[in-house]
Amino acid sequence: MSWTNAKKILNANGISTSHGWDGTLKKVADSGLQVEHGKLEDALVEHLLCGEKYTKLYPVPSSKRHAIQQTISNISIDDGPAYQAYPHLMEDDALHKGTGDMSVVQVESNEDGVGVVLSSVFWVKKREEILFDDFEDPSAMRTRYDEVVGLVREPMQLFHVVWMPHHRDFLEIRVDHPRGVAEADVHGLHSVLKTMVNKWAGIEIDQPVNLFPAVLPFYDDAKEGTVTQMTFQTTTGGIKDEKMPRRRKDADQRTEAYHVAGKTAVEAIAIYRITVEWNFAEDNVFYIPAISLSASGPAGNGKNGNPIISGALINNCVRAADYEFVIDRLGKKAQLELVEAAE
Repeated sequence: MSWTNAKKILNANGISTSHGWDGTLKKVADSGLQVEHGKLEDALVEHLLCGEKYTKLYPVPSSKRHAIQQTISNISIDDGPAYQAYPHLMEDDALHKGTGDMSVVQVESNEDGVGVVLSSVFWVKKREEILFDDFEDPSAMRTRYDEVVGLVREPMQLFHVVWMPHHRDFLEIRVDHPRGVAEADVHGLHSVLKTMVNKWAGIEIDQPVNLFPAVLPFYDDAKEGTVTQMTFQTTTGGIKDEKMPRRRKDADQRTEAYHVAGKTAVEAIAIYRITVEWNFAEDNVFYIPAISLSASGPAGNGKNGNPIISGALINNCVRAADYEFVIDRLGKKAQLELVEAAE
């Protein structure tokens, strides 16, 4: 969890924060505040279910929704370090021994649905600066190089969710997608989870819903959040990738002057990647959930030669309410109510 989101959880639970984790811990200790750890842990679980997820939606018949929830509720838990630490992260020694195998750590249910939480360890590569003084001849190294960088492999614990909502006929596979994990790897994790799910009694899923039909409606609806990034092809063959810095208040890529002027100079644009975010506040805490829909190009194997988008990156969701809000907006733009599963 990022500090940005953690700070919102703390603020929402009446805890005044300082600069970073260490500063906040010191501030709480010095204040003598009695922290309600149970409420914070509940908020952590809620965030694990919906924060920074790449979600694919698999249609299921309405008649099987309850049975699927029952199957999920009866899934056996894998006793191990991930289960014993949940909802917290594993200790470092267990983390470094972790593999890519999926481990069922908990079954969760709330007013939105029923789901199973799975944990896996993913190794990421990170760049790390190597100090010149670490070499035998620092002066020679400084003369030859501006900087020296090494690649290190570090384990990262991920939490994935298989979720059956109470009020939607789509089984959701939500793969953890923090920074440092490539989209190609996320699709690989989805495949592993899909294979697992299809082995569970009474559950059979095929292809996820194509979400590309939501891209243009998100762009066309000027009242629908704020577009912060999009990629499109023009009728003259150009590919444009436009991004609006978040630091500019109320800046929307749809109405940005350069974009508007460029759009009027061509017949049409074909958008195939878009990021939309929303801003709202509750009890002086500001929430900024977002969705990114991304195809590999302006054409593909979809209807009328359009691309296929098999999943959505739904991020910056601190609470389940944030995630449900985004899913609701996605459903309306993609007209998910028209998608039916075979019995």
